[in-house]
Amino acid sequence: MKLIIKILMVDDHPIILKGYELSLNEFSDNYVFEFYKAQNSVEAINLIEQNEPDFFHIVFLDIRLPVNNDYALINGEDLGIKIRKTINSKIIVLSSIGDTQRIYSILNNLEPDGYIIKTETTPEILLDAIDAVLNDRNYFSSKIKKLKNVQNSENPTLDVYDIKILYFLSVGEKMKNLPDFVHLSIASIERRKKKIKAYFGNKEASDRELIETAKEKGFI
Repeated sequence: MKLIIKILMVDDHPIILKGYELSLNEFSDNYVFEFYKAQNSVEAINLIEQNEPDFFHIVFLDIRLPVNNDYALINGEDLGIKIRKTINSKIIVLSSIGDTQRIYSILNNLEPDGYIIKTETTPEILLDAIDAVLNDRNYFSSKIKKLKNVQNSENPTLDVYDIKILYFLSVGEKMKNLPDFVHLSIASIERRKKKIKAYFGNKEASDRELIETAKEKGFI
């Protein structure tokens, strides 16, 4: 008898959601999947709040998601952290982001149960990942495994506050207004900006240069 597995899929591209659904249903011998789809963080939170904390077995999570209206969740990483605090599902990141620094930050901030680069995704890999996380094992695709093999605790990363600072600068907010959005003091924000500049290897970077680099790397 096949196990029924409930999966919440969060991705702002409907064709990708449909592709996951068709692939898994066609290739699975062990599971019957029930899919629940969200194209943004608001839809995802609504589905989560409509059900019990143990309802979803797995969340497939993209990182590049639209910013929600109150700016509380600016990307899939923010959403994943909220999911961690709200329900008991396993989280598998499915993302096209390829920048090493960005991937390290996601691994460090979110600590997903699985992480697959979209270009490496096949039905077999998805099913292997599902098997792994349902049995309390992590699953990482080939590129992620290689990065984790060289990652260590001394590797610096940007946390969610750093990324929020970059985001609000990118949409034109002035420094004096950032405490209203990031909920840190001006002094803390200034220190973090210096850290971000050093992290990107340009201690003299202007705000515009910081934003351009952050966009190139997939932080915003």
